[in-house]
Amino acid sequence: MDIEGLQKRIKTTQDLRSIVSTMKSLSAVSIIQYDTALKSLIEYGRTINLGAVALMKNGELELPKTAAVKPDAKRALAVLIGSDTGLVGKMNREVVRYAQKTLIEKGFKIDRSVFIAVGRQIIDQLQRNQWNVAANYPVSNSVKAVSKTAASVLVTADEHMRANRITHVYVFYSHKRGVSVAPTETLLMPLGTEWLERVKKMGWPGRNFPTYTLPASAIYSALVRERLLIELSTAITEALSAEHHMRLTTMQAAEKNIDENLESMNLEYQQMRQENITTELLDVVSGAEALRKQKRK
Repeated sequence: MDIEGLQKRIKTTQDLRSIVSTMKSLSAVSIIQYDTALKSLIEYGRTINLGAVALMKNGELELPKTAAVKPDAKRALAVLIGSDTGLVGKMNREVVRYAQKTLIEKGFKIDRSVFIAVGRQIIDQLQRNQWNVAANYPVSNSVKAVSKTAASVLVTADEHMRANRITHVYVFYSHKRGVSVAPTETLLMPLGTEWLERVKKMGWPGRNFPTYTLPASAIYSALVRERLLIELSTAITEALSAEHHMRLTTMQAAEKNIDENLESMNLEYQQMRQENITTELLDVVSGAEALRKQKRK
């Protein structure tokens, strides 16, 4: 490669580094945004839980008994949350593998399960596996859109639960675990028993319980709907935070490699430039020596 070609290569690499740096900054800002949203969801979820606590303490809500489901009757609807874009490593593939492994371990058959995909990259994974994808949604590109996506997924899930005799609904997604990202799952439906068992252990933050005029059953139904929306919104938000965490890690590694390549190319450029200067000087000296010899003759 000549020196001009190397200069163009250095310029292209510097432009690429600028793009990588911008993407890294955007991911860092997005992580803060989604982590802040998660804190708000957790606080709102606590308020919903306290509503159930109030019903329990007033003796108007009992733990529902979960009917036993025969192994042959078990059917799952799985919501898989991935990413719309790439540069997230193995995140989408690992969510799909984890969902398959978990469903099989819990006694569900993949060919009898129904799937809802959130994220274009995860849709491709499911279609390659030829799984029964009932619906798909793009990943929300803002905090405000998360609840809308979650609400739409819940409506679709309810429709397929009735049409396909679904007994369990799971959500599979990625979440941050320390400095890494790992897949996890949440049981979305049936929610009642498991959720109320957790709520039962909570205390009321005060001496007096709130009063209400609506029937306890209507309040409980509204609380469950909100709880489901919070659970799914939390999963989507955690997945978005994990996506940007993964992309940030990828961009940091790319930036390091680019800096190393730039250092190597700059060193090569300096050597080539020095060689060209040396060659030009030798040509000047040789020309001067030749002129001197001609004058002597």
